[in-house]
Amino acid sequence: MPLVVTITGASILFLVLPAVGRVAGVSEYVIRFLAIIFLWIGKTASWNIVAGYTGYIDFGAVAYFGIGSYTTALLMTKPDLPFLLSMLISGLISAGIALPIGLPTLRLRGVYFGIATLAFAEAMKQIVLEFDRTAGLRFFEGPHGITLPIGPGNEFFYYAGFVIMMIVLGINSWIERSKFGYGLRAIRESELTAELCGVDTLASRMKAYAISAFFLGVIGSLEAYWLTYITPHMVFDVLITIQMVVMALLGGMGTVLGPAVGAAFLTILYELLYKDFPYTYGIIVGVIVVVVVLLMPKGIIGAFKGKLRVKS
Repeated sequence: MPLVVTITGASILFLVLPAVGRVAGVSEYVIRFLAIIFLWIGKTASWNIVAGYTGYIDFGAVAYFGIGSYTTALLMTKPDLPFLLSMLISGLISAGIALPIGLPTLRLRGVYFGIATLAFAEAMKQIVLEFDRTAGLRFFEGPHGITLPIGPGNEFFYYAGFVIMMIVLGINSWIERSKFGYGLRAIRESELTAELCGVDTLASRMKAYAISAFFLGVIGSLEAYWLTYITPHMVFDVLITIQMVVMALLGGMGTVLGPAVGAAFLTILYELLYKDFPYTYGIIVGVIVVVVVLLMPKGIIGAFKGKLRVKS
């Protein structure tokens, strides 16, 4: 109950912050920075739906983020569709592509699944880079980028990011408490045992994979609109996936709040260190991450839950 009250209070605070901030003098930097945190939480929580609950570590998640970004860019610049419709279509296309990709790759296990998904992400980047040349069509600008219409101010992306973040966290919460989620966790613990207990393991993994891809596509769509210009190297960068993985590991994989805690912690850490150590902050962050993971192998949330059990 105290956790519910805390989350509700924090949600109300974040909802009224921009309005109060205009009166209290909160800078646009704070609103923009919080929006970035919301989007990273959304991405990490989307990745957690597959990796956290099924144990299948997906290194190709950025592919669906990039697909969502480019779909929205094309829809808003070619047929001039409105953003919200473009965002919905982007999510659906990402989920639609995830189904035929997931069908063969989700039959693989362990490192083979990770390699296959990473290969898919890199293939998507190359397809976008070479599409104009091979198809003989002029879709993109140089270097293979697209300029989107200028969007509204940071406040719009703050609220949009907040809503998407809360929806994805809500999906994680539902998974954790539902029969579907029990099936996913059974797959993570022992896939053979889950099958013997009647869980359709492939169908369950496919469903989780499609849900994850949908929200990654939606978030990619929102970020593309915010940036106003995207290139394949920006939105298909494998480092985006790596950062999701690190954030989930820090916070605690397979938990509702783990992705939120890990994403917020790492984003704030990056920002604080970058100001004072612009050339070495990456090394410092890496050392901190390694220490935290070694000391808390189940993540920050896992360590916190362990302490509560010991006290009780």
